[in-house]
Amino acid sequence: MKTRIYATVSAVIATAAMLSGCAGGSASAVSASCTPASTFKTLNAGTLSVVGPDYPPLFTYENQTLGGVDGKILQGFAEANCLNPDTKLLPSASVIETLKGGQADIAAGGWYPTAERAKVVAQTEAAYGDPAVLVGKNPSGRIEDYKDKKVGTTQGYLWVDDLVKWGGDNVKLYQSPDAVYQDLTNGRIDVAVMAVNEAAYRLSKSSGSGLSYVALEKTDLIEATQHPAVTNLPHTKDNPELTAALNTYLDKIRKDGSLAKILQEYGIDPKEANPATN
Repeated sequence: MKTRIYATVSAVIATAAMLSGCAGGSASAVSASCTPASTFKTLNAGTLSVVGPDYPPLFTYENQTLGGVDGKILQGFAEANCLNPDTKLLPSASVIETLKGGQADIAAGGWYPTAERAKVVAQTEAAYGDPAVLVGKNPSGRIEDYKDKKVGTTQGYLWVDDLVKWGGDNVKLYQSPDAVYQDLTNGRIDVAVMAVNEAAYRLSKSSGSGLSYVALEKTDLIEATQHPAVTNLPHTKDNPELTAALNTYLDKIRKDGSLAKILQEYGIDPKEANPATN
């Protein structure tokens, strides 16, 4: 939508009931002496309304605590701007629609910027890199080397259509990265195409698996390899002050090394903090 909706108290209550049913809110309190780093409007004064799927390592919310890469970024952003995060977990398919409907300020969970999403939400500059990798036992970086092999990947990624066009019935689509990784470890597929962040996280949790990953090399077969994926922080449209504040904060934590440390904390190569230079 083209204009932002600022809900009344009753509308906010109705929205909270309509959303996922997961508890929101924050256990932290903002000091009365806090001075915000930037000035912008939010859905409700004093809070930053965050929605996202449960998607480790990029976003989690447990015991009123934001976690994952995006969670840590947004917790820091909220603190820098004297806001309490009001967080709700939603199914992935509902997140962008919730922003579009003016029912939240910002989305977390490793969202790729796309021209289609730009029609309904605002998008930040690139936050961190999330290119495709091949995961397997001594994997090759060339998808061509897996012709007639069983290849698994998660639905919804930029490379899926081209991968299916290339591999046909040999490409198996899954609902979640966990399901892909489980079949890979059980030998039901020969190789998995995953985003590097999810691959690194799962490999860090399963030492001794004998699995590793390599970057998916550029190929004319898969357009997404020509422009490796990056993530951003989608947020409500027509709030340029919020866009500017988010970009300023991303630039700050990139330059001071905080973003690289957050990535490293979740088993992700810190070089992905600078996707433009990769």
